[in-house]
Amino acid sequence: MINIHPDAWFATPEVEPGAWLVGEPGHVNCFLVEGSERAVLIDTGLGLADIGAAASRLTGKPVLVVNTHSHSDHRGGNWRFTDVAAHPLAATALTEPVDQGYLNRYLAVARAQQAAYQRIRDADDRFFHQFTAATRLRRLPDDADRWTVPGGPAPRPLADGERIDLGGRELTVLHTPGHSPDSLCLLEERSGLLFAGDTLITGDFWAHTPDTQIEVFAATLRKLADGLAGQLSAVYPAHTLRYRARPDLLTAAADAFAAVIDGTSTGRPGSDLLLRPATRHQFDQFSVLRPPA
Repeated sequence: MINIHPDAWFATPEVEPGAWLVGEPGHVNCFLVEGSERAVLIDTGLGLADIGAAASRLTGKPVLVVNTHSHSDHRGGNWRFTDVAAHPLAATALTEPVDQGYLNRYLAVARAQQAAYQRIRDADDRFFHQFTAATRLRRLPDDADRWTVPGGPAPRPLADGERIDLGGRELTVLHTPGHSPDSLCLLEERSGLLFAGDTLITGDFWAHTPDTQIEVFAATLRKLADGLAGQLSAVYPAHTLRYRARPDLLTAAADAFAAVIDGTSTGRPGSDLLLRPATRHQFDQFSVLRPPA
């Protein structure tokens, strides 16, 4: 076990009535949505700190974990829960331990990020004052090299259009393939809240990895933009310090992916967070990464 207290690692402001960010700033944004009978925890993050303890500080209700997809940075704390649900295609990965080599590579990037953040934080404290308690990076634990992520419980399958009743509020499951085949979003229709996982991003859209299908991704984004037009009040993505986005992010993303596919956006050489080569298509609110030309 890594020696880090959940209160020292997670940012947990209430972002909507009965809904909280459970964030690992600079890493992953998870969200807890509470009804009168139970709560849903949307993703479980890296698994460096006990997200189960963090959730229990926010709600005394039974918690259902819903994974937006099976990538390792979204399911690290699954093993701390007994009730998990996901798209059927995520089931095998969610029950297996995370590869230790991946965790070691992630730590190397996280340490470089921490060093860069300190330089930015010094400038921010002097000039800009943009970082808040919810967006300040937490210090990596000294014993982070002990980080392991065991497999979690077998998830129950979620179907497109399925409604999860929390008591007095519902979340609707939207299958949103593209970033990965098992991706999904959760929509609270009553409040117009879309919890987007990696289907929507305020930084780099990863559309350059082996399990990304850009044509499918583009079709998903266009379907969401058309189907949810005028219905959303906020989008909650899973990455970057901008954990809340305006509804227009959805149409902007759909238009951007169309431009990448039809060649209107040509891109330029660059790299991703892990310094792997990628073609970077830059847009106003985000960028789209594609495999190198």
